[in-house]
Amino acid sequence: MVRQILPAALSANALAVQTAYREYQQRALARDGLRRMYIGTLTLTLVLAVFAAVLLAIVLGNQLARPLLLLADGVRQVAAGDLTAKPVFGSGDELGGLTRSFADMTAQVADARSEVQRGIGQLEAARTRLQTILDTLTAGVMVFDREGRIDTVNPGATRILQRPLSARHGWRLSELADLSEFAQGVEQRFELLANSPEAGERDQWQDSFELKRADGGTLTLLVRGATLQGDSRLLVFDDITEVVSAQRSAAWAEVARRLAHEIKNPLTPIQLSAERLELKLTGKLADAEQAVLAKSVKTIVDQVDAMKRLVNEFRDYARLPAAVLQALDLNALIADVLHLYGAETAQVPVQADLDDHCPRIMGDAQQLRQVVHNLLQNAQDATLQAAEQQGRRPAPVVIGTRWSASAQRVRLTVTDCGPGFPAHILQRAFEPYVTTKARGTGLGLAVVKKIADEHGARIDLSNRVEDTVVTGAQVSLSFAPEAAVAL
Repeated sequence: MVRQILPAALSANALAVQTAYREYQQRALARDGLRRMYIGTLTLTLVLAVFAAVLLAIVLGNQLARPLLLLADGVRQVAAGDLTAKPVFGSGDELGGLTRSFADMTAQVADARSEVQRGIGQLEAARTRLQTILDTLTAGVMVFDREGRIDTVNPGATRILQRPLSARHGWRLSELADLSEFAQGVEQRFELLANSPEAGERDQWQDSFELKRADGGTLTLLVRGATLQGDSRLLVFDDITEVVSAQRSAAWAEVARRLAHEIKNPLTPIQLSAERLELKLTGKLADAEQAVLAKSVKTIVDQVDAMKRLVNEFRDYARLPAAVLQALDLNALIADVLHLYGAETAQVPVQADLDDHCPRIMGDAQQLRQVVHNLLQNAQDATLQAAEQQGRRPAPVVIGTRWSASAQRVRLTVTDCGPGFPAHILQRAFEPYVTTKARGTGLGLAVVKKIADEHGARIDLSNRVEDTVVTGAQVSLSFAPEAAVAL
């Protein structure tokens, strides 16, 4: 071992190098830990930065996407027809205002739809009421489009015209069987209303038409027409056949009253004068002249008697007293009348078919006897006429009663085996001086109708048909029972 004293500078440098090396060794040892520390710090910073970015994205996305999602969900609900109140995003920015505007718009659409539905409901209710009114109207109602084709028909029109009008939608009125003349008359009245309306006609016209019925009778219509918006046309008509018949009956009653007053008074002086002439001249004339005188006086007396009977019938028709209604047994009344139609007196036998279950009715016994007499005499005359034409014995006339518990009516029927009623007579059989007899005033059924009206009874006439052949006629009267009248 050699010792040598080194220079102080070298020693200082060696110590400095040693110190530096030692520090280097320490730093070299601490570098890995520091690196790990930096890496951990940076990693944590990165994780925190990513988390903060995600959190910020979620917050910002929630602020931006939630209103849009609300809008999208609301749009889907509205598209599906759901117009209930929509949620509103509670922010003061533009997206919040957009959701509020959408909610307000949805509420307005819901209100508008409610109003529309309410209007549709009111319209349907009004249409239903109108259809109910049209269905229950006794008058006929028809609406034609601008081309004159049938658009709307109520049951009253089908019933009055007796044609399936509901199945003729889109047809012209002139295309219907037997209605061409009626259609032509209606068209002329509409043209007259449009071009030169009569006094008092501005928006509608009124006229009466007579149509031939399918059964050969005559139908009288009171028709009103009006032009609607869109050049469509409205036609309303009533069957006034019975009204016209009633007017004719009233006119005949007035004629009968005047005939009874004006004609009957001179008849007795005429008859007395003729008889006085015969009395004064008897024995003063030659045989031939005496025979002529007797024949002439007899002719005058016979004709005066015929005139008296005619005037008396008219008088009875015009002065038919009001019915005094009392409870009576219709079967007993008929049985009492039938004593006058026994086999020893009646040319045509009468058979009774009375229902023992018939209750009592309210009626005037005297007037109802007249009804039974008139009906039986008419039935016997018709049956005898048919028997003479066919060369056979007359079949019996049947008078019967039936009680209908379901309808609460007592029905009186008289059935004959005559030629029946002609089609043109069926519609006017109850009018005075309408008859099929060669001789007669036709007042029998008119009196029956007048008495039936006094009793509130319904009267019907019909022909009995077998294999399309008329085998007789039937007249029926329907009375309410005593209990129903009392109520």
